[in-house]
Amino acid sequence: MARVVRGSALVIAWSILALAVVFTIVRQLNVTQITLVAVMVGMQFAAIPTAVAAVVFAAARSRVGLLVALIVTVALAGIQVPRFATDEQVATGPEMTVLTINAGHGEADARSIVAQVEASDADILAVQELTQDEVDDLTSAGVEKLLPYSFTAALPVADGTGLWSKTPLTGGTRLEGFGFVPVQADTTIDGVDLTVVSFHAMSPATPRHAVEWAADLEKMRTGMDNYTKTVLVAGDFNATWDHRQFRDLATDGFGDAAGMAGAGLFRTFPSDRPLAQLDHVVVSDSVDALNVAPVSIPGSDHLAVMANLRLPTGRTEHLSGDSP
Repeated sequence: MARVVRGSALVIAWSILALAVVFTIVRQLNVTQITLVAVMVGMQFAAIPTAVAAVVFAAARSRVGLLVALIVTVALAGIQVPRFATDEQVATGPEMTVLTINAGHGEADARSIVAQVEASDADILAVQELTQDEVDDLTSAGVEKLLPYSFTAALPVADGTGLWSKTPLTGGTRLEGFGFVPVQADTTIDGVDLTVVSFHAMSPATPRHAVEWAADLEKMRTGMDNYTKTVLVAGDFNATWDHRQFRDLATDGFGDAAGMAGAGLFRTFPSDRPLAQLDHVVVSDSVDALNVAPVSIPGSDHLAVMANLRLPTGRTEHLSGDSP
């Protein structure tokens, strides 16, 4: 009987390791198969079951199994370590704060959003799943007193997005060809020219939507590459750092502010028991992320993200620095 139990335990432990290796390989691929996309959401916790497998191998006195399990566990944990390391700070310009929130089909409490804008002294508010009722509620709650400039695409259910800003927004436009409707505008903060986007990628909840989700992320990255100003894309990407599509978007000239700030494995969805960070602030790598944190907003199934940033030196600083 003991031999059967030991054998069964070893089979389970080796199966755990095999799956972990397979999913680690999948993590490197641009998969759109819906089950694999969903599994990647949990990859940040993958070292836990492999650590359990290591305990099983130790109890079963399998030296080879224990060694392999330890190697896999260390490798999986190592993948997440960079999320805890703060990037070298290089920016010398002004500081700013952005708050982004998925309004949960327009059900997020507008007064709480405005209160967070005021408490954080936010310069930019980006909202996804923005309905006209939510716009009206934000206006009634006084958002325009704090952020007097806005550009919005208020649409039913989950389609709408919007931007509010302390500084004037110019060139506001709806971005075409996405599953939802991102909005984009330019602004200038203390001499630093920015292109700001409130972005919402399609939710990969069905096979067709998973393909659209990947296309949204790729298309957003293409747009970012074509911007000539400092870039800030805030919103619900429906993706984590373990999705190759998101890593491709937030690299090579850009970065996820949470990772840049060494915020670790903080999570934004679902709001009551958050398991994954789906909401991000992605910026040009000339920007420093000083602090990034989740914020609870009643009525939303997502936590908001508040990011304190330092921008690169702007035109004003350049001019003053060049003066005799």
